[in-house]
Amino acid sequence: MKVLLYLKQLITQDFNQLLLFLLLLIIFHPYDTGLQYLTLWHLFFSGVLLTAIFNCSHTNRIKIIGLIIGIPTFFIIWTSLFVPSEQIFLLSQIATFIFLIFSIFSLLHRVILGKITADLIRGTVCVYLMIGFAFSILYSLLEFAKTGAFHLEHPHTPFFATSIYPSELLYFSFVTLLAMGYGDITPTENIGQTMAVLEGLIGQFYLAVIVAKIVTIYSRKKNI
Repeated sequence: MKVLLYLKQLITQDFNQLLLFLLLLIIFHPYDTGLQYLTLWHLFFSGVLLTAIFNCSHTNRIKIIGLIIGIPTFFIIWTSLFVPSEQIFLLSQIATFIFLIFSIFSLLHRVILGKITADLIRGTVCVYLMIGFAFSILYSLLEFAKTGAFHLEHPHTPFFATSIYPSELLYFSFVTLLAMGYGDITPTENIGQTMAVLEGLIGQFYLAVIVAKIVTIYSRKKNI
C-alpha cells in the first residue's frame, strides 16, 4: 500500500502525463525490431498503464479494478518482449485490449460528467488516441488469427516474432480513425472491412459530437 500511495503522489490527477505517453507511443511506434527500440516502446506503454490507472476515475473502486487489470497486463507485455511465442503474444494482445477498453469507458465517463476545463479537453484527446490503439490490437488479433486478413507492406513472417505487423496495423488504425484513407494498407476480409468502417464511424462521431461539444462549452466559459 505504501508503494501505491507513493506512486499516486508522483502521478498528478490530470491528463498531461497520459497524453504525453500516448503521443510518445505514436511517435515511437515499433517499426524497428531491435530489442533496445522495442524496450523503449514498452516503457512508454508502461507509462500509459500507470497513468491511465490513476486517471481512470475518481472512485477507489474503479482504480482497484484498473490495477487488477493493469498489473497482469504489465507483466505479460514485458514477458512477450523477452519470450516471443504465439501464446504469450496472444495473451499480451488480449490483456492490452481489455485494459484499453476499460480505460476508454472509465475516462469517457469522467470526461462527459466532469467539469469542463482545459485539462478535460486533453482527456477527450486521450480517449480518442486510446480508441485508435484499441482498434489496432483488434486488427492485430484478426491478422494473427488469419494471415492475409490485411494487405500489408511486408512479406509474411511469423506474426508474433516481428513488430512490423503491429506497427503497420497501428498506422492503419489511426489512418482509418482520422478518415485519411491512403489505401496502402487495406483489409481483405469482411470482418476487417466491417471493423474499419466501425472505427471510422466512431472516430467521426466522437470528434463531431463529444469533442466539439466540450470545446464549444469551454470556449463559451472563457468568454463569459
